[in-house]
Amino acid sequence: MSLLRIRFISYRELCELGVALRISPVITRPYHVYLFKNFIEEIEKKGHEVLTFSMKNDLTDDLLKNLKIPNKKYGQHLSYPLSEIIGPFYDRCSLLNKINGFDPDLLLSVNNLPLAPLSSLLDTPAVVFLELKPNRKNEHLIFNHASKIVTPDCYHSDIPKEKHLSHASYHSLAYLHPNRFTPDDEFLDKMDLGSEDYVMVSFSKRTSHDLDMKRPKLQRREMIDLVRTLDNHCRVFIDDRGRVPEPLKEYEPSIPYHKYLDLMAKSELVIGDNPITSSEAGVLGIPWIYISDSLPYTLEDQEVHYEIGTHVHDVEDGEELAEMILTGEIEPDLETSRKKILKDKTDLTSWMLTLVQAMKKFNYIK
Repeated sequence: MSLLRIRFISYRELCELGVALRISPVITRPYHVYLFKNFIEEIEKKGHEVLTFSMKNDLTDDLLKNLKIPNKKYGQHLSYPLSEIIGPFYDRCSLLNKINGFDPDLLLSVNNLPLAPLSSLLDTPAVVFLELKPNRKNEHLIFNHASKIVTPDCYHSDIPKEKHLSHASYHSLAYLHPNRFTPDDEFLDKMDLGSEDYVMVSFSKRTSHDLDMKRPKLQRREMIDLVRTLDNHCRVFIDDRGRVPEPLKEYEPSIPYHKYLDLMAKSELVIGDNPITSSEAGVLGIPWIYISDSLPYTLEDQEVHYEIGTHVHDVEDGEELAEMILTGEIEPDLETSRKKILKDKTDLTSWMLTLVQAMKKFNYIK
């Protein structure tokens, strides 16, 4: 029976199957914590056990701690010569050891398969939630070693048919769907922003080592020029979860990492070269400007079908468009765009929960 019919299965049926599942999301980027947090909370309520694995990262560690998500660390930063060669293999061996210690029934990851190719040593299905197109090396590992590859239905690259599942959603809707997120107005009131307009700027840390990128990230001078230009029109907050050049440190908000989404939810505009924050802005009904030579499939979907954001190729075009939005020369119909997104797209957390129960019911998970 096709997994596309999974939404018709109840959780009661899953519980009647008997043994609780052990599930391990492997977290390699801070935003993966957001992606899995509601899934983890809901699946634990059903009596299943979850243990996440991640490498040491201050932002990831802070989010895991504040959200009280069970976690174990793997790998370490090696400082001796040849660490770039030895490090990745050591990290995979460390992860394999930790996973064997927990013995999960299912592995989950986002945009990569951290254990590959050592995942072939396990008899554990691995599901990869793919939204950003990986570089050729990572794509090869995912295609060859993942058990299932899950993408948004707007993801147009070829995926092995026997492994492919798709959903009508975005990763950001796993944690920003109205079922899952309401801005913390009390926290924002404490920031004493009043009625002051502000813009969020976010610069990506990702590189061609992770993704299929045509050009390098924005350069330091471009980043500084963009922020200084925006500062002439309204208050600017720069997302310090990404790259922040030293001269722009003054624009970092003094807030906990897990409160950034609350701050973003009330902004007038999100701009930069970070595809994650752009997608988050879109589902929150905030216009975004994404500066890059290439455009991820989810942002293309938001731009073409919902007119909530705009892709530009250089900083100068981004600055000009931002000025037009902030001065009211362009007034996007944001309410209509967001309503249409929420009408067409599903709560991804609910979809993930149903996927797991279907895999169990049809004996895909042993």
